[in-house]
Formats: sequence, C-alpha cells, structure tokens
Amino acid sequence: MNKERDYFFDNLKAVLIFLVVLGHFLLPIRGDNPLVVVKRLIYVFHMPLFVFISGYFAKKIYKNGQYNFKKILYLLKAYVVFVVAIQIVYAIAGFEKFTEIDFFSQSGAPWYLFAMIVWYLTIPLVRKCKAVPVLLLTVVLALTAGYFKNVGDFLCLSRILVFGPFFYLGYFLEQKTLEKALQPKLQRLVVPCAEAICIFILAYGARLKDSLGMVYENISYYELEEVWKGPMVRLSLMIAAFLISWAIMFFIPRGKTRLSVIGQNTMPVYMLHRILRDILMFAGIYDYLGDWGWIAFFILLGLSAGIVYVLNNSHVVNQVNRILALHTPQLIRNLKRQRAR
Repeated sequence: MNKERDYFFDNLKAVLIFLVVLGHFLLPIRGDNPLVVVKRLIYVFHMPLFVFISGYFAKKIYKNGQYNFKKILYLLKAYVVFVVAIQIVYAIAGFEKFTEIDFFSQSGAPWYLFAMIVWYLTIPLVRKCKAVPVLLLTVVLALTAGYFKNVGDFLCLSRILVFGPFFYLGYFLEQKTLEKALQPKLQRLVVPCAEAICIFILAYGARLKDSLGMVYENISYYELEEVWKGPMVRLSLMIAAFLISWAIMFFIPRGKTRLSVIGQNTMPVYMLHRILRDILMFAGIYDYLGDWGWIAFFILLGLSAGIVYVLNNSHVVNQVNRILALHTPQLIRNLKRQRAR
C-alpha cells in the first residue's frame, strides 16, 4: 500500500460510492420486481463497509490530546445542508411542506453524516480501551436495540447502534492487521463463503424482506413473525456484511487507478446524487422503470456510473467544498493534475 497516499482505500471508496448511488436509484423499485432482491443484496454490505472505512480513518480525529473539531463542524454543516436540500426538493414536488423539516429524525441518506458525528464524539472515550471489549459491547447494543420500538430514526439511533461495530472495528484495526487479513491464503476461504451468502440472498431474498431490512430499514424485531429470532437474524446479517466486505477488499487494486480520484472526493457524490434521484422519482421515471425488469437495471447501472463521473468533476467538487467552507485551490489543482495524467 502506498505510504504517501493509500490508494487502496481510494479505490475501495470509489466502488462503494457507486454502489451507494446504484442502491439509492434502485430503492424506489418495490413489489415483486427482481431488482428488489439485487437492491437488498447491495444494502446488506455497502454501508457497513463504508462505515468501516470511516472508522479506519477516524484515528486522526483525536490525536496528541487535541480533538479535530473542524471535522465535526464540517460534518454538521454537511448534514444540515443535505437535510435542507432534500426537504426543498420534497416541498417543490408537493410531497411535504418545507416546515415539516426534521433535523432530529432522519431515515434517508443524511443519517450517515449524523452518525459519523456521534461516532467521532465517542472516540475520546474508547481510544484507551481495548478493542475486544468495545467491539463486544457494540455488538450487544446492536443486537439489543431491536427489542426497543422507540430506537429508530430519532437521532438516527438505530443505525448508530447497528452500524457501530463496523465503525469501531475500523477504528481499532491496524494497517499491519489489515494486510495480514488480505493475504491470498485467506482469500481462498473468505471469497467462497461470501459468494455462497450472495447466492443465498439472490435466491431467497424475495422471501426475506423483513429479515434483510433488519439493518437499513430500521425494522425492529417486532416486525418479524417470531420476535425471538430477531437477534439471530441481525447477527447473521452483520456476519454476512463482514464476510462480503472482506471478500470485496481482496479484489480492490492497491495502486493508483482512475478510481482513485473518485474515491478521494465522495462527499459531493453522496450528497448530490440523492437529490437527483428524488427529482427523477418525482418526475415519474419509476412509473416506467418498475415494469422494465432487468432492462431497468442496466439503465440505472449506466445512470449511476454517469452520475458518479459527473459529480466527481472538479467544478462540482469545487462548488460543494465552497458551500461546506472547505474549498482549497490546491485541492482543485491536484484534481485537475491527476485527471490530466
């Protein structure tokens, strides 16, 4: 892995941001459409892996007794701007009134930014703790949360608890340990397990709607036919997310690629693609796509790739960073220089 910049994670983030966009464009498709199962498979692992990466790079948030409040303020501003922008689109479409905006309860894409703030704020508390007790505690909290119906979208509490183990796993994981985990001999074990899980989800996903929604839809255990199975279902999903995420990392390039630039600037894509999706949704595009089956999938696949490319343009990155008060001319110059190579 590159000592100056870890292009491995840049490449991985590029793949994940594409899956985030594709997943959100598939989200409005419901019912018996086969694409619903594909969507559920993506949602099993793409955000857990993204959260893991966020935890891995959170080691610098509190260093030498100093807390990086600039990062917290950046996320807070991004969260507020994101929520306001989405509410404006909903208000213009007549779906909701702008006055119904709620900064304390989010079930959509902004939850990740709010959760990041909370996880970052806990780092001074856990930084001196041993990894195993923290990870065990967060897993217990994730499994217990499903028994409480009021643990849901308010303060993004459900996702904070359920995705928490992935964040702290990334935070405590050292680079040497990660490199050992990505050795070829482990690939021969992990990848077949992940493939089997993916095949199972694709084959039986239509029957497991509530179970597969145990994480990303904030479904409590009481939504299941048998409540007592809740912790086992959630734990199974967490293990599935862990194994699929681990398997994906074996195939990510270690060096600099065209994906690297995309992976370095995922925030504009993360914020703006959701707004574009909502505009297309309110324009009625899904009234047609819902009946097109796999043709719709390839249309949304190409659309997602195009959106990732366009929103990663240096001009878009420039404007988003201006809004979030983190615009730096050097960043834009570096982007242009990298694209010119």
